[in-house]
Amino acid sequence: MSYALKLAGAAILFLVAGLLILLLFEGIWTRVGLGAAVIVVVGGLLFFAWRTDKKARESRAGLDRI
Repeated sequence: MSYALKLAGAAILFLVAGLLILLLFEGIWTRVGLGAAVIVVVGGLLFFAWRTDKKARESRAGLDRI
């Protein structure tokens, strides 16, 4: 598969994910405003990334000593 098709697929995936996020968090958008909703979503993504990184570091803990 060519790089252009992969890039187009990723762009479409991000577009669909963005639309799903807008639909899922519609109540938050209207109640607290766009800025606060973005903070909530980005905070959730940062927590998810931190948790994933922590699990990966724990699984590699024994490999650092080798």
